[in-house]
Amino acid sequence: MNEKLGIPLKVWNGIEFGSYIEIAQEVQPKSDGTKRWIALYALQKMTEEMKNSVHSYDFIKKSKDFMYCVVDFEIPIRIIEFNDGVDVGDAVNLKYFTANTEDELVSIFKKEGINPELFVPPWRCDYPT
Repeated sequence: MNEKLGIPLKVWNGIEFGSYIEIAQEVQPKSDGTKRWIALYALQKMTEEMKNSVHSYDFIKKSKDFMYCVVDFEIPIRIIEFNDGVDVGDAVNLKYFTANTEDELVSIFKKEGINPELFVPPWRCDYPT
């Protein structure tokens, strides 16, 4: 485990040394009929082209000058069940936070009540892409 962040070491190493651009966790939704995820994007691993692509999420474009972006959102289950992909416009209760240091990430996790031990690679929690 990354002692400072509380993220499992194997998962954090995927960000630091591997090919993960994001890690995520599915958490209890705040709204009925939705699924909720929290993701940590390693923006420093994304090329400028990726950050500025027309296909990039708006929160990525707005956060592009930071090292990390933590995003918390919900998607209605009916949209997940009936669509091949998910559009950020489908998100409910979307909020995001930016950080440049691990200390700033720790602060975000504490303030938002995020359990960093629950982060996994995105495919392990059915994170929508």
